[in-house]
Amino acid sequence: MTRIIFAAVAAAIASLALISSASAGALMKVGVADDRLMQRLPGRAASTAATWQQRGVRQSRVTLVWGLIAPAASSVKKPTGFDPRDDQSAGYDWASVDAAVAALKAHSISIEFSVTTPAPIWASKVPSRREPTYRPDPAEFGDFVHAVASRYGTQVASYALINEPNLWQWLTPQWSCTGTTEASCRAVSPAIYRELFRAGHSEIKALTPRAQVWGGSLAPLGTATRQGAKSSLGPLLFLRRLGCVKENFARDRSSTDCRSFKALSFDAVAHHPHSSWHAPTQSNGVADSVTIGTIPRLTTTLDKIQARGGLLNGSVSGAEAARRPLDIQIDEFGIQTNPPDAWSGVSLVKQSDYLQEAAFMMWRNSRVKLFSQYLWQDEPLDKLSITAGSWQSGLYFEDGEAKPSAAAFANPFWVDLPRRSRKATVWGQVRPGGPVTVKVQSRSVGRARYAALRTVRTNRAGYFSFQTVVKSKTAFRFYYDSDGYGVVTSSVRTVKPR
Repeated sequence: MTRIIFAAVAAAIASLALISSASAGALMKVGVADDRLMQRLPGRAASTAATWQQRGVRQSRVTLVWGLIAPAASSVKKPTGFDPRDDQSAGYDWASVDAAVAALKAHSISIEFSVTTPAPIWASKVPSRREPTYRPDPAEFGDFVHAVASRYGTQVASYALINEPNLWQWLTPQWSCTGTTEASCRAVSPAIYRELFRAGHSEIKALTPRAQVWGGSLAPLGTATRQGAKSSLGPLLFLRRLGCVKENFARDRSSTDCRSFKALSFDAVAHHPHSSWHAPTQSNGVADSVTIGTIPRLTTTLDKIQARGGLLNGSVSGAEAARRPLDIQIDEFGIQTNPPDAWSGVSLVKQSDYLQEAAFMMWRNSRVKLFSQYLWQDEPLDKLSITAGSWQSGLYFEDGEAKPSAAAFANPFWVDLPRRSRKATVWGQVRPGGPVTVKVQSRSVGRARYAALRTVRTNRAGYFSFQTVVKSKTAFRFYYDSDGYGVVTSSVRTVKPR
């Protein structure tokens, strides 16, 4: 969150009722985001990437923090002789990024760059404030993005520009207030982001036209208040103001930040729908928020903004840009655990269950093309963790000990039985993917042993699904022969009609 996250379904075999690929993300990619392992722990990038490849990770996000790569980040003046457009200019430090890119490329993992603030102080429009997130200069950002795209070229498949721009930790100011009441405040971070994105987007497309440039990268919710340096915007409010539409989605071309409005072109929309300790299907009840259970809020809002001319789909050209719905790329999603985080973590078992349910939910949504785990390994738990610091959402503890979710990552499994229904969807995936024969078993209440339910063949991304009738409380599991590991069994899912 705020820390420095497969073609059509294979033909159905006899007696297998697959969900249509038109209504489900049959080839949804699996991703991981963990910059600590890939950049901040020396010597870990290569081994981490090798493990990810074995576990079916197809994409990884690498965060490029502007102020950590550019020189003299704390100075109000740009270093004399430094050329920010030249990646070879003295002062740039690309070492950790180079190592991450080399490791991911060597293991055939697609690379996403998140190019983001905090910026060097000298790159602010008001450097005298000495705030690395305050009104970054779009021209300076464009120069930095030019250097990034020049250096890495076609090695990078996609870019996301500015991480979580709806949060004060990454971009300020979020609001501008003319008085002491909240009614006097207007959201300004969307307009600041609009110009930063435009500057970066033009540089990337000029150098690597085939690279995707994603917009958004939004945090799941903002703050309750509008005043103060630590106030943030909910993602839906941010998007409405970004596209210059009002709350009712009427066009706004007259307010201060919309008078010379020109729609941005996103190749897709990235989002970070963390749900904290809530189950994936729960809404947190916060206005303008989008967590994992309320992704339809995001797609509906995007579609309405696009229909009013507030956003364009850059993955297509011509009239289609105004009509084709934008894909969703979840490049960061995590569930923190207790232990070790007693303040915001769920139990180890719940984390495993929640991650598997969330994966099923996102696979079922045809708009979602990527689902990325954040993090792979816990960050250190320290005194700052509650308010600002580290995350403990890894599949492994900081010391490398596996959580239950680590085993489930290899074969996520879910059985979905809606209320007042006896028809359940049985869904799973075998990673790293490829056609695999899976044997699904079930055991009704009162029976001592599992019985064979169905044998299925996964698609080339490792997914399978079918529907079955559930008359009473029933437990399900599946097993398969994994090369090098013998017979592997999934977790157990138990459902009953309600």
